Amino acid sequence: MKVTVFAIILFLGIELVNKDLIPMPSHAEYLVNRMKHYGILMSTDGPDHNVIKIKPPLIFSQKNVEKSLFYLSNVLKEDLMKHLHN
Repeated sequence: MKVTVFAIILFLGIELVNKDLIPMPSHAEYLVNRMKHYGILMSTDGPDHNVIKIKPPLIFSQKNVEKSLFYLSNVLKEDLMKHLHN
């Protein structure tokens, strides 16, 4: 899986594509739903619905960043993320 990250001010986008640059919308939807389980709100965007959109609140501490990255890392390692098909 290839991940492209881009940020503009307080907006972060993570595009999920496979090694052939084919969009992975099922993976994006799964990731968004799993992160919601941990109380971290994200959404999908883009014409292929494969971009994870993160719009953190104005007050977003280092601790919030670390928590978000911890759960994001764990979800990306889940077996289902590795075996979903688009």
